[in-house]
Amino acid sequence: MKKFLSFIAAASCVMALSATNYMCHLKVTVNGTVSEQDEVLVEVNKNGEGYDLSLNNFCLVSEGNYLPVGNIAVSGVQGVDEYGYTTITINQPINITAGNDPKYSESDWLGPLLGEVPIDLTARFTDSAMSANIDIEMPGMLIGVSIFGVAPVLKGDVNNDNAVNISDINSVIDIILKN
Repeated sequence: MKKFLSFIAAASCVMALSATNYMCHLKVTVNGTVSEQDEVLVEVNKNGEGYDLSLNNFCLVSEGNYLPVGNIAVSGVQGVDEYGYTTITINQPINITAGNDPKYSESDWLGPLLGEVPIDLTARFTDSAMSANIDIEMPGMLIGVSIFGVAPVLKGDVNNDNAVNISDINSVIDIILKN
């Protein structure tokens, strides 16, 4: 019985380690207008039903002004492991929930007012890097979200050029494509 309980405890620890947080650069294009943000957190969690991916407290940024949208999350998406990375894809409507950023009240979040939002998401990731594209087509509005990021293991200067800048994103893309 002791061995069985030890096995259950070890399995629980492994399941807890299957979540990876990525610090990402986010580029949002709305009808051709582009906004960008750095240090956006994306979480990918593997569970028995597939993968969960969440982008919490998503905001649109325009000229320094923030429009709080909410949490974009998908769950139970099956992944395909090939070429050293995992790919998940989903094309279905989701409900965007209110964020939990204390800067905004629950009524400030735009996402819950939208109802079902059609998304087309493709994400590729390894333990150390991820990229994702989310296309949202609403009546009269086309929204494209591009996400590139690294897990804390590769925090900051990914390409070792002694600077943390946009060229690190290219290195992340190379990591994803080569793995």
